[in-house]
Amino acid sequence: MQYNLDADKTATRQLKNALEIAVHDAALAIDSHEIAEGRIVFDETLAKQYLIDSLERNLNAKTTNGFVFKPVENSFYKSDIIIEHLEFIDDSDGRAYPFNYSYSTYHIVETIDGPCVIAVISTDSPRWFRGDSIKIRQGAVYEYLK
Repeated sequence: MQYNLDADKTATRQLKNALEIAVHDAALAIDSHEIAEGRIVFDETLAKQYLIDSLERNLNAKTTNGFVFKPVENSFYKSDIIIEHLEFIDDSDGRAYPFNYSYSTYHIVETIDGPCVIAVISTDSPRWFRGDSIKIRQGAVYEYLK
């Protein structure tokens, strides 16, 4: 039981850390023409690729479709890791900051102070001994302050 509890804590921490790094990496994909005009607008195709590449590196998993990651042979994880939600909020819509953001599906409530990348990922905690696995879900927001 102790080993399973340690696996839950480790998996939760690693999933959160990997997602924090991944949303940061995704937020680096800014349209250079827009930034020259003082606006932060994400190149969403490039940002998604940065996010995927980051998660593959940091979770030791591979994806073929972009939103479901299969753990590789020596990964800590044993179940698929799934990007459940990915959202880009930027200056493309003329939005005023700050504003209150909420996404009820995952109980996310956040004051957004600038353009941001929001993501939620999940997996089942690894089990090597008897016992039911738990669902681990982590969310992260990386934002630029305006």
